[in-house]
Amino acid sequence: MPVLAHAQQPSKDTVPPPKVRQLSEISVVQQKALVERKTDRVIYNVTSSVSAAGANGLEVMARVPGLRVTDNLVAIAGKGAVKVMVNGRIIPLAGEDLQRYLKSMSAGEIARVEVITNPSAAYDADGNAGLINIVTRRDRNQGFSGEIQASGKLSDYGFKPLYGVTNYGTAAVGGNFSYNTHKWSFYGNANYEHGRFLEGFGIDLQYPNQFWSQTDTGNYKIRNLNLVLGTDYKISNRTTIGFNYSGARTAYIGDDHVNNPVYNTRGQLDSLLRTFATYQPVAWTTGLNLHLVTKLDSSGRQLSVDADYFNYYRTDQSDFVSQRYDGKGDAIANGTTKYFDTNKQAINIYTLKADLQWPTTFATYAFGGKLSFIDNYSNVFYYKNLHGEMEYDKNLSNEYDYTENTQAVYATASKEAGKWKLNAGLRMEATQTKGVSHVQDKTMNNNYVKLFPSFSAAWNYNDDNHFAFTFGKRINRPVFWDLNPYKSLTTAYSYLEGNPYLQPEYNSNFELSHHWRERFTAAAFLNITNNGFNRITLAMPDDHTVYTTPLNFLKIYRYGLSASTTLQPLPWLESINQVSGYHTDARSALPNIPDIDGMSVYLATNNNIALNKDKTLMMALNFWCQFPEVDHNGKSNTYYNLDLGIKALCLQNRMSIALNGADLFRSSASVIRSEVNYIPQTFTHFQVNRHIRLSVSYKLGQSTRKREIRGTGNEEEKKRT
Repeated sequence: MPVLAHAQQPSKDTVPPPKVRQLSEISVVQQKALVERKTDRVIYNVTSSVSAAGANGLEVMARVPGLRVTDNLVAIAGKGAVKVMVNGRIIPLAGEDLQRYLKSMSAGEIARVEVITNPSAAYDADGNAGLINIVTRRDRNQGFSGEIQASGKLSDYGFKPLYGVTNYGTAAVGGNFSYNTHKWSFYGNANYEHGRFLEGFGIDLQYPNQFWSQTDTGNYKIRNLNLVLGTDYKISNRTTIGFNYSGARTAYIGDDHVNNPVYNTRGQLDSLLRTFATYQPVAWTTGLNLHLVTKLDSSGRQLSVDADYFNYYRTDQSDFVSQRYDGKGDAIANGTTKYFDTNKQAINIYTLKADLQWPTTFATYAFGGKLSFIDNYSNVFYYKNLHGEMEYDKNLSNEYDYTENTQAVYATASKEAGKWKLNAGLRMEATQTKGVSHVQDKTMNNNYVKLFPSFSAAWNYNDDNHFAFTFGKRINRPVFWDLNPYKSLTTAYSYLEGNPYLQPEYNSNFELSHHWRERFTAAAFLNITNNGFNRITLAMPDDHTVYTTPLNFLKIYRYGLSASTTLQPLPWLESINQVSGYHTDARSALPNIPDIDGMSVYLATNNNIALNKDKTLMMALNFWCQFPEVDHNGKSNTYYNLDLGIKALCLQNRMSIALNGADLFRSSASVIRSEVNYIPQTFTHFQVNRHIRLSVSYKLGQSTRKREIRGTGNEEEKKRT
C-alpha cells in the first residue's frame, strides 16, 4: 500500500536501505538481517526468514522472536496482547476472526513485521502492550516487477483418520505485482488458500461431587481469498493522491463434535452428552482508502489526509443436535435437543483523519485529528426443531444494534539536544456508544473522554551505548461480539453469552532500556492494567448449566527484566536470542474469583545457518519455551515449540524453494488452570500446529526492491469485529 511521510509512520531510520556494491553492470544486494532492533521497535524481516517461507500471515507472526500466537491471541511474551495493523491500519478484528483474516494473507505479501512496544500519541490509543505493524511488499522501481508463490502444507494430527479424513492440510497460491511510471504507480497482491484443518478446546470442572468434562473439536474446510489493489498519482513534486482497495473472503465450513461426560467421585460415568453441529461461517471484508499527501514547503512541513471505509459482513447457520445418555451409554428417552439457528454481523466503519508535521528550529511538532463512526448490526435467531417443525425461540434469539462515535485530537513534540532525544505527546479521545438489544428490550449508553499521554527520552552516552525511558497509556476496547447479549449454544447445557455492560480496560506501560551497538538490549518494565476484563466460565452446580461471559474484574501488575541479543559468532551463523523473567500479580474485584500471582520465564532462540559460501542454501532452527505464567485469573502450564527449515535459491536468486517443519514435538498448546465459585477449572486449547510445508516462489521483472508503505486512517476500529 502507498506510503509517504506520515505522522503515524516509522521514523526515517527505522529500516535502512540494503547495501549495494556496483560491479560493472551487476548490483549485488546484501540480504537484510533477520531482526533489526531500534529504540522504539523491533523489525522482523520476513524476506530474510527461512522458516516463514510459504507460511500464512498468522504463521509469520508466530515466528517473530518475542511474539506468541496462542488461544486466539497475538501477544508479546511477558507483556500481554497487542493490536495488529497492516501498513499502519489497525485491523478491526479480534480472536478467531482476526486469526482467520491473517491466515488469508501469505508470507509472500509481507516485507517485514514491526513490534512497536510504545507507540506515540500520534497512533490510535488502542492496544494493550503495543502494536504490531505488518508491512506488505511494494516495488517503487520504474517498470514492472512481481513475484508468484505456491505452497502445500500437510498437518499432523497423528497421521490417522479423524472424522473420516486423513489428508488434513492446505494448498495456497498467490502473487504480487508493481508497475510504476514517472507519475503513476499501480500495485496489488492476491492469495488463495484451500484445505482442511482441525481446531478446538476442552474445559474440565471439578464439582464437589462430580467431575464435568467437555471437549469441542471443529472439523473445517478452508476457502480463503485475499486481494489488494491500489494506485497513486503524483500531481506534482509536492503532492500525491492515491486510492486503495483491500478485500478478503474467509470461509470455514464444517462441523463441531462435542463430547461431554460427567463422572462421579469414584470415577464412574454418571451421564454423557454428545452434540453434533454443522456450521457455514462466511465473512467478507472490504476496505477503501482515499489519501492525499502534500509537502507545504521545503522545510519538511507536510499535511496528509485519509478517508476510509471498512465493511465486515459475516453470515452463519447451524444445525444443532444434542443427545443425552445414561451411565451405561444408553440413549435417554426424551433426551434429544435439536436447534436450527442463523446469525449475521454487519459492521460499517467510516473514518476521516488528518495529520500535520511542523518542524521548527526549536522542535519538530505534529498535530492531528480523527473522526470515526461505527455502526454494528448483529442478530441470532434460534428455532427449536420439533419433529421437523421449526418453532422460534425468543429466549435464545437476539437482535443487537451498536453505534460508536469517537473524536480524537493529538499533539506531539520531539527535540534533539546534545546527546538527548526527547519526544512527548498527548492524545484525547471522546467516545459515545449506544447498544440496543431489540429482543431483550435493553439499551446501554456510554459517553466518556480520556487522555492518553506518551513520553520517551533517549540518551546516547557514546557511539555504542544508548539508554532510553518510555511511558505510554493505552486503552483496550471490547470487541463487538463481547458487547452483544446473545447466547451461542455449545451444547444443550452450555453456551457463550455477551455482556452489554462491559467497559474498556486501561493500560500504563513503563520501560527503562539499555542498547549496545544494536546487538544487545536489556530492559526493565512495568505494565499496569486497570478495569481488566476476561471471559469467565461460570458453572451452576444445581442444574450443571455452564456458560462463558466477559467481565470487568481485574487489576494486573506485571514487572520484570528482559534481555535480547543478535550474535554472529561465525560467518555462517546468525543467532537471535531472548529471555524475559517477570512477576504477575492479578487482583480480582469479584469475591468468587481469587487473586493470583506468580513468576514466569520466557526464552527463545532463532538461528539462520548458511550451508554454503554464497548463502543460497540456508537452514533455520528456532525454539521458544514459555514456563508457567499467570494468565488473567488463571495459570498456564509450560509449553514450547521447535521449528526446522531449509531454503534454497536458484536461477540467479529468482527462484526460492523451502521445506519447513513446525512444532515438531506437538508441544505449543497451552493449558490454563483457574478457580471460579470455588470450582477448579482447566481450559485446554487444542492448538496442534505440527506440520510440514513445501513452498516455491519466483520473482518477475526487476530483482532489487525499494519499498515505501503508508497507512490509512481507520486503524483503531478494525480490530474489534
